Order: sequence, then C-alpha cells, then structure tokens
Amino acid sequence: MRILFFILFNCSAGLCIAQDTLSRWSWGVVGGVDVCGRQLESQSNDQTALDTWNSLEKGVYRLTGSFRLQRDITSHVAFYTGLGYVNRGYSIDTLADAGLNSLSFHYRYVDVPAGIVLNTFKKNRNSFVASAAITGLIGLNSSLYYYKDGQTARFEMQAVPEMNRFVLNVSAALGVRRAITNTANLDLYVSGNQALSALAAGSLERRLNAVGIYVSVMSRF
Repeated sequence: MRILFFILFNCSAGLCIAQDTLSRWSWGVVGGVDVCGRQLESQSNDQTALDTWNSLEKGVYRLTGSFRLQRDITSHVAFYTGLGYVNRGYSIDTLADAGLNSLSFHYRYVDVPAGIVLNTFKKNRNSFVASAAITGLIGLNSSLYYYKDGQTARFEMQAVPEMNRFVLNVSAALGVRRAITNTANLDLYVSGNQALSALAAGSLERRLNAVGIYVSVMSRF
C-alpha cells in the first residue's frame, strides 16, 4: 500500500509540474493597421533635396499580421518571439490637388521579433500592457505601383534593386488586455516602429517607420 501511495504521489507531483510548465507558454495571432512613413537623411547635408522629397513623399496605410509565441517569466513579465509579414512604404502624389497619377512604394519583409511584455495594474479581467522589442526584418521584395485615374492602370516594377535584405527595427507598444477565458487573452494596443538601418545605400537614406493599432489573441497551451 505504501508503495502504491508513493507511486501515486510522484505521478501527481510530476503531472502538476508539467501542467505548470505548459501553462507558462502561450501562442496566438496578431493583426493591425499601420500608418507608414520614413525618416529621410542626407549624407551630404543637401537641405534642398531633403525639402523636395519631404514635400513629395506621404505616409500610407498598410496591413500587417504575425504568429506569436510567448513564455511567462513571472506573473507580470513575459518574453515573446514569432514570425510575421510586414509591408512598409510611402507614396508620391504627382498631382496632389487632383489626386491623379500617384506612385505607391511597397517594401515587404518577414519579421522575427524578440521582445518583453509587461502586464500590470490588473482589475477583474482587465489589465494594462506595455512591450518593447528589437526585430530583424528580412527583405522579401520591393515594388513600385503607378496609378492613373480614369484608365485604371497599375504597373508594378522593382522600387529599389539594391534594397538591404536585413534591417534592424525597434518597437514599443502600450495597450489594454482583456481576459476572454481562464486561458485566453485579447490585447488592443498602439505600437510604434522605427528602422535602425537604412532602406538602401545612397546619398539620401530612408529609414522606414510606422505607427499602428493592433489586436492580438493569445491562448495558453
């Protein structure tokens, strides 16, 4: 009988440890809408060129999405990584008043983040979340679309042949979390992203950035 109790006790303890370990892991999906733009710098301090391009290039709206894997370090702090799709860029409206003949630049990346999430000020099922991450962006392709109203024409061409294939990016986010169930959470937050590396080499360097609203759904496993 003692042997039976000993076996049952050890099996129960092992199961509890396993469940506790698994409960620290969660996975989910993230999606959002970004307002994308760029930071422009001149290597030769050419202010005229900066003023010209700053007056022409405008921000654009883009969709983004990713898969996320998260591990709780404490009850308030978690580490996350994942794999996502990012579309950054900007536009040029050649006839701003008429809204005709616009150019739209698309720079598409796969992103792999490494970040920390802080979850605090919990009340009932709601809490405050903040996060920061450094992300490696791996370039997929770049495209330039030309739109001409009245003719519904769209031409795609390579926007930057020498686009850097790897770009470092930093981000920070603030938002709220709602516990949907005992094992699943819904987050709504605002995130800002800034590239640390230039889009491509040249006398004018563009570092892409974005500010967006995101929704994530995470579930423990």
